[in-house]
Amino acid sequence: NRQESDERTAVTCYGIDPDPYTCRVAHPDAPGEYCFPPLASLITGAARLMLTLLEYCVSELGGSYAMEDTDSMAIVATNTGGLVPCPGGPYRTKDGRQAVRALSWKQIDKITERFAALSPYDRSAVPGSILKIEEDNFDPKTGRQHQIYCLAISAKRYALFLRDKRGKPHLIYRSRHGLGHLLNPSNADSDDTDWISQAWLNIVCRALDLHSQNLPFHELSAVGRTTVSSPAVMRPFEALNNGKKYSDQIKPFNFLLTCHVRPFGHPIGANPEHFHLIAPYESNPKKWLNRDWIDQYSGKWYHITAAGHHGARKSARVKTYGDILEEYEYHPEAKCANAESIPSGKQTIGLLQRRHVRVERIVYIGKESNSLEEVESGLIHSAENVYTEYTDARRDEWQTIIVPALNKVPLSVLQRESGLSRRTLIDARTGKRRPHPTNQQLLAAIVRTLGLT
Repeated sequence: NRQESDERTAVTCYGIDPDPYTCRVAHPDAPGEYCFPPLASLITGAARLMLTLLEYCVSELGGSYAMEDTDSMAIVATNTGGLVPCPGGPYRTKDGRQAVRALSWKQIDKITERFAALSPYDRSAVPGSILKIEEDNFDPKTGRQHQIYCLAISAKRYALFLRDKRGKPHLIYRSRHGLGHLLNPSNADSDDTDWISQAWLNIVCRALDLHSQNLPFHELSAVGRTTVSSPAVMRPFEALNNGKKYSDQIKPFNFLLTCHVRPFGHPIGANPEHFHLIAPYESNPKKWLNRDWIDQYSGKWYHITAAGHHGARKSARVKTYGDILEEYEYHPEAKCANAESIPSGKQTIGLLQRRHVRVERIVYIGKESNSLEEVESGLIHSAENVYTEYTDARRDEWQTIIVPALNKVPLSVLQRESGLSRRTLIDARTGKRRPHPTNQQLLAAIVRTLGLT
């Protein structure tokens, strides 16, 4: 687990190089009793290898897939196979539309049979293939396979549905990823997530050019629930707790409300990277707008509003459920590009391809899952608060490449191109002080433009 102390500690690190290295970091990771990263990497690596094998089997037959994620894939398939219209697809239908090839259900069965050889389990205890065809593919009453459809926004955001004789969609599965941290807008204390199903049904209907319904919570402030899980979250409530009985105080592991500020909605003077509003828990959605909210970082109190476009001196314009759902529906798949190799945007549809990746540098980091709940609920806005970076001086691009290049450029040129002060640039060139990460990127871009790296 990541340690909370700000004191810098010497740590010896083992990585891809044969020799270890030592660095000093704050918040070092303390391995647990059963921590053994090499074994952990083999487990996750094997799962990814199996997914790659599945992708190869599908592409070998000329097929495609709607989405894949970690250990699953939604393969484009129909009873008999054939072409399915799809922008960017490599095939053409008889009427000239771009298309992808759907595999037949029999072809999928044969792929499944091939994976049976990879099963590590006792066949008498766990028969069949390690690759499972999900039960959603079969009619629960008759057991016969039926056609299901998929709308995939990104790898973790997708819905599966049936269509009746009139073409109306009926959801059989929808992911909660990206929405599960929000409270039920009708009843905050309820675990019912039917509101997510309503939202997804609207998304599917719009994709099919069908009528969609207005959601009753569209204009309501989008609020999530989190817990007082660390001293950093507890600290802003010290003044609020003063003078109160213990039973009336905000205590560790109590529930809190958390909301999300709209772009350009932060109060005047607030730093968006270090600003997040939380409040004592309140289950009545009608009271969310009227209560005071506290900034987790500064301890200052603010009001929130769901009207207008900008924040004010003492108020923040927060996102509504409608704002969240609009962002959700048009969320781009950042790791992919369209058929013309243009990175995916909010309006990109059709067959995607992987983007080319260039390794710029190797950075050793600690465990990323220490603060998953806080990241998902929006309490954490910067990577440095999620994981620890273990700098290897032998691979530190700033020290080994950028600083030597900076010393080749006249100081006056650096001042003119960067807008930074003379003192900041001198400290950077001598290595006395490392600039802010944003300024590091700026200076690195300058020396690259000058052809010095």
